[in-house]
Amino acid sequence: MTEPIEPVASEPGPAAEPAAVPVHTSAARAKAHAHSEGALHRVVGFIAWVFSGFGLISALRKGDRFADQEITVYAVHRAFFLWPVVLTGFIGAWIVGSPWITDHWKAAPVFMGWFYIWVLTYTLVSILFDISTWKFMLWAGIFLFIYILFRYVEAVKNVHILVHLSNYMHRLRPELNHGFAVIMSWLLLVPWIGSLFSTFTNGRKRFTPNEIIEYHLGEGMELTDRSGLKFRSRYRNVFAALLGFGAGDLQAIDGTGVVRKNWENILFLFFVWNRIDEILCQRAAIVDNRPDEPVEVEEVRPKPHHPAGHV
Repeated sequence: MTEPIEPVASEPGPAAEPAAVPVHTSAARAKAHAHSEGALHRVVGFIAWVFSGFGLISALRKGDRFADQEITVYAVHRAFFLWPVVLTGFIGAWIVGSPWITDHWKAAPVFMGWFYIWVLTYTLVSILFDISTWKFMLWAGIFLFIYILFRYVEAVKNVHILVHLSNYMHRLRPELNHGFAVIMSWLLLVPWIGSLFSTFTNGRKRFTPNEIIEYHLGEGMELTDRSGLKFRSRYRNVFAALLGFGAGDLQAIDGTGVVRKNWENILFLFFVWNRIDEILCQRAAIVDNRPDEPVEVEEVRPKPHHPAGHV
């Protein structure tokens, strides 16, 4: 009789791993949303900064008592001073490219050509050289002396120098070309816009009664304790000061007379200096004002008693 064959139980194999499920938690979504909102906030802030006069309106505006205790200024890049060449190129191209204007003003191309040359020369001198007020007066005196000397030689010796020079310049007749002016303006507009981004992201300085905060995109912030420091405004380049709407340098000097910080090309420094002076003459204290134990704080603002330009 054949014995029944008992079934042999097979050894269990390795359990199949569950399929990987992509992880996209609410925290990750919130982080991505916050990052997008931060980027959008920076773009909107940059546009608002440009249309608010590069921060001039907000710097001169006074709000509540806490807003009055700080001011934000911007150290501009040297490429910011290219704006006269860019603006003159676009306006000049429109003038020489308009048939109505050239028909009624035959000398428009020559006039705009000379005007563009002078604006370009002024801008290049402002960027390449630091001409202080004393240097400007010195060179103006030198050129005035040379002019008087040549006029004297022409009158006494009957040697015509200025007349030949004037005739030579008049024969040149540099005319502003529409295409040349437009191309130059578009090319220079790129570094000028880049200077705005650099100024907004890395040139921001916030002054409070206790500290100076500097912002650097991708690097972080730098804090400077302003105790024991005095501040001085300095306009080392009178040409750049005009192109920067009162721009100048702001120096932080310690008790030994050493310049610890030197912020160059602060935009609108001439116009916002009084507010900076007022804020730096204050000292503030941080008070833990809990709701259950309120503390009354009296704000004291001493009047400045130092000479203008120092704190």
